[in-house]
Amino acid sequence: MIKFSEIRIVLNSKAKAESAQVLKKFWSFDTFRPLQEEIVLSVLDNKDTLALLPTGGGKSICFQVPGLILGGTTLVISPLISLMNDQVQNLRKRGISAVAISAAMNYKEIDIALNNAALGHVQFLYVSPERLQNENFRQKLSYLPVTLMAVDEAHCISQWGYDFRPSYTRIAEMRAYFPKVKIIALTASATQPVVDDIVKQLDMKELQIFRQSFARENLRYVVQLEENKAQRLLKLIKNVGGSGIVYLRNRKKTQELAAYLKANQISAQAYHAGMNYNDRNKIQTAWFENKTQVICATNAFGMGIDKPDVRFVVHLDLPDSLEAYFQEAGRAGRDGQSAYSTVFFTKADQEKLKDNFKLAFPEIEVIKQCYNAICNYYQIAIGAGEGLGVDFDIDGVARSYNIPALSIYNSIKFLEKENYVSFLEAGFEPSKLMLTASKEDLYHFELQYPKFEMLIKTLLRSYGGLFESYVFINEKDIAYRIKLAASTIVEQLTYLDKNHLISYLPHNDFPKLVFTQNRLNNKFLEFNPANYQKLKQNYLEKINSVIDYTNNDAHCRQLQLLRYFNETGEKDCGRCDVCLKKKKKSNLPLQEKLLKLLQLKPLTPDELTESMSAYNQAAWTEALRDLLDEEVIDVKEGLYIVKGKK
Repeated sequence: MIKFSEIRIVLNSKAKAESAQVLKKFWSFDTFRPLQEEIVLSVLDNKDTLALLPTGGGKSICFQVPGLILGGTTLVISPLISLMNDQVQNLRKRGISAVAISAAMNYKEIDIALNNAALGHVQFLYVSPERLQNENFRQKLSYLPVTLMAVDEAHCISQWGYDFRPSYTRIAEMRAYFPKVKIIALTASATQPVVDDIVKQLDMKELQIFRQSFARENLRYVVQLEENKAQRLLKLIKNVGGSGIVYLRNRKKTQELAAYLKANQISAQAYHAGMNYNDRNKIQTAWFENKTQVICATNAFGMGIDKPDVRFVVHLDLPDSLEAYFQEAGRAGRDGQSAYSTVFFTKADQEKLKDNFKLAFPEIEVIKQCYNAICNYYQIAIGAGEGLGVDFDIDGVARSYNIPALSIYNSIKFLEKENYVSFLEAGFEPSKLMLTASKEDLYHFELQYPKFEMLIKTLLRSYGGLFESYVFINEKDIAYRIKLAASTIVEQLTYLDKNHLISYLPHNDFPKLVFTQNRLNNKFLEFNPANYQKLKQNYLEKINSVIDYTNNDAHCRQLQLLRYFNETGEKDCGRCDVCLKKKKKSNLPLQEKLLKLLQLKPLTPDELTESMSAYNQAAWTEALRDLLDEEVIDVKEGLYIVKGKK
């Protein structure tokens, strides 16, 4: 008689082989990264699975591989349009059918996407958590062949997380529609209270948790009190070399820093949410291809970025939380080679962080005032507006009602948390197009209007699936291929749209605001005071953790971060600024000995080795390297000399 355990071994062996085949076929990888295979096998073993992998750990493969093996449709809940679009385009490049549904889409686009999914033509369906709150939408989802649910950026489900999204707390309601479907939740940064909250909020049963160590053996954490940040940054870039990211808090600073670096012969570009999609895409591509060395960015830059050879990530402004810092810092050194994560700060920066905290929490009456102003500006009547999306002109609202733009922006965050609106940053949605005419009608149109022939043929050659659903397009790429101006391409596409041959949705550089429920009278606008205070306290604790981290120069930086994420670590990393300072103290006697020798006369490497033969070679060599790094000694004509001494 065959034992159950033996059956499990056979099934597990089959799943391993199948997973390896899928990985090789679609990603061309011979092996999984650490923990990926175990997570994939857990999903295939029909277990609810929680994966905690640091930035760069390859989270998406953990649900994409089992999703392909299980067949049907994998429903992916993701918080950012930019992240969804990035993953959808990457999957399509690999020949995998994927669609994203977001609040930026119209009803026609959504219906087409859902109909295709119902017919079994969509392997991965990405949706925003806000979309799942619509009962009509959920009913439509229930007809889809969903075989797996994946919750990306799962820390957003917890009020203890750094990026809490209330709509995430209702994801578990989808289990009633798919009772046999398991959930995989993934995040790159979660403390133990957040982990506990994820498990509870998603009602995870038969659970397996996989946690990869947050320790990064190749990453050097450096924190320095520095008044002249720009000059110090310049020195770091020249010393370290290679590709890098510099994070700043606002758009103006990114532009000013990029200009400063360019003036000092460093190839640099600014990147922020206020730029249009094409410009951002162009800048990102140039950086990926190493045509641009440094990106000066707000936190709009990062999600979905998987450049392996980033040698340094620098924060010139303090982040709001250690979770956000850890994610951004983790974009360095994904190739396993040595890389730097550096923070340059001043005491004024710490005070500014506290001031930002006060601004981030407007009084509830101010939030209500902003809601009223927004609704009036867009002429939304009480009892109307649910599902309406508008191009959001925050400056226009601010001017019209004499309210600071920052108050409006921060108020929207709370209106979002209470599910009154959904806010989408500007320009993350590229242009989209779908062919609505048949091939025969298009052929007859080309014969009648030959000037459109090249455009139609280029569209058909360049983009697959145009007859089935909306596809992202780039007007500048099309213009380059046809050798026409981009403005001419836009004109021709607009003409084809008006004549119902295509459906063309050009990208928009305004942010979008979607009203997720009908407008309420202000007296019925409710905010939970206890929830408001809890969020406020949580935010303050996170800011204080960042300040404590920058002030603490007595303990290894990596150990500080590991302990914050509830990971036990006893051994210092030996690479951070704190560890190096300790090493330098122990190296001082050796440095003094080396200086005494070289002050007597310059020495060749062999002569220096002979003179230091009584000491541990690794120790005095490190002391020598420190003196060279600090430019106390130099090498000239093959001789070590004390700088400034002839």
